[in-house]
Amino acid sequence: MIDHTSPSKLQSIWQNLSTAVLLLDKEMQIVEANNSASELFGLGLKRLINQPIPSLFHHHNLDLERIAHYALDDGVDCQQHRVDVVFVDSRHATLAVYASRVALDSQRYILLECRRTDDEIRYDQASQQHHQYQAARNLIRGLAHEIKNPLGGIRGAAQLLQYEVDQQEREECAALIIEQADRLSELVDRLLGPNQRPKTAPCNIHQTLESVIKLSAFDNATPIKVVKDYDPSIPDIVIDAAKIQQVLLNIMRNAQQALHDTEDATITIKTRIKHRLRRGDRMMKKALLIRITDNGPGIAQELKETLFYPMITNKDGGSGLGLSIAQTLIEQHNGMIDCDSWPGYTEFNIYLPFDNQ
Repeated sequence: MIDHTSPSKLQSIWQNLSTAVLLLDKEMQIVEANNSASELFGLGLKRLINQPIPSLFHHHNLDLERIAHYALDDGVDCQQHRVDVVFVDSRHATLAVYASRVALDSQRYILLECRRTDDEIRYDQASQQHHQYQAARNLIRGLAHEIKNPLGGIRGAAQLLQYEVDQQEREECAALIIEQADRLSELVDRLLGPNQRPKTAPCNIHQTLESVIKLSAFDNATPIKVVKDYDPSIPDIVIDAAKIQQVLLNIMRNAQQALHDTEDATITIKTRIKHRLRRGDRMMKKALLIRITDNGPGIAQELKETLFYPMITNKDGGSGLGLSIAQTLIEQHNGMIDCDSWPGYTEFNIYLPFDNQ
C-alpha cells in the first residue's frame, strides 16, 4: 500500500501529473511548478521558480486580476475555458485554466492548473463543420422536396389555364395556384421563425403544463403514463404563455411519437427553481427549469449535434422545423433549451429566467 504521507511519494505524483500545475504567491510569482509546467512553458524548473506569471508570455488573455480577486482573496475557484497565449519563444497555444486557493504554512497561494486544448478545439471545429455540412445538405434536400411539390402544382395549373375556356375550370386553376403559392409563403415564414415579440404576462407554469398534457392526449392513441413532479412553491413567471405552450406541446408530441412501440411508455414532467445557472457566457441568477423526459429509444446519434437545426428530422412526413422554432421561442424569452439522450432515455431541459421581471 502506498504511504500517502510520504513526501517523496507525493513529490513523485506531483511531478508526473500530465496537467501543468503552478503554485503562485500573492504577487503572482511562481513558487513551485511540476515537470508538465516546465514542458508547457519551455523553461526548466529552476528558471520557472520566482518568475512572475506574466513574464512567461509574449501575449495572453489570462484574466489574472479575476484570478487574484476570486481565488486568492475570496477563496472562490475560477476557470477560463479558452485562454489564447503566445509564449516568449513565440509558440502559440490554447489553454484551459483552473485556479483555486490553497493554504500552506499559514500563507495563501493560488494553485493554477493549465491544460492545452488545441487538439480538442481542432477536433470540435472539424466535427462542427462536418455537422454543419450535413445539416446544410439536409436543409437543401428538405427545401427542394418542400418546394418542388407546390411548384409542380402551380406549373400544371398554369398549363391548364393556357387552353381552358370554361370559366369554372379557369377559376379552379387560379384557386389552385393561389393555394400552392400560399403554401410556399407559409414554408418561408416557418423557416424564418416566429417574428412577433412575446406578449408577456404573469403565468402559473403548472396550469400551462396541465393544458399541454390534455392537448397532447387528444392527438395520441397510444397509452402513455405521464408522471408529474412539480414544485408547488414555484411563483408565477412572466412569459408569453401561448408561445411556451407551443414549445412544450412540440416536445410532448415528439416524446409521444418516440414512445409508439415502447413498453411501459412513460413521460415525466419536472419543474424546479435553479439559482446561478450558467451556460457558456450566459448567467441566470434565478431560473425556472422545466424538464421533460421519456423512456423511448433515444435520439439517433447522427441527429444529436444538429437537433435544433431547421429541416432536421428522421420522422416520415416531418418538416424538421418544430425544435428549431421551439429554440427561437425560448430565446425570445432570454431562456435556454438543451437536450440529452441515450438509448432508453431522452431529456429536454427548458430554462426560463425570472430575472427579466
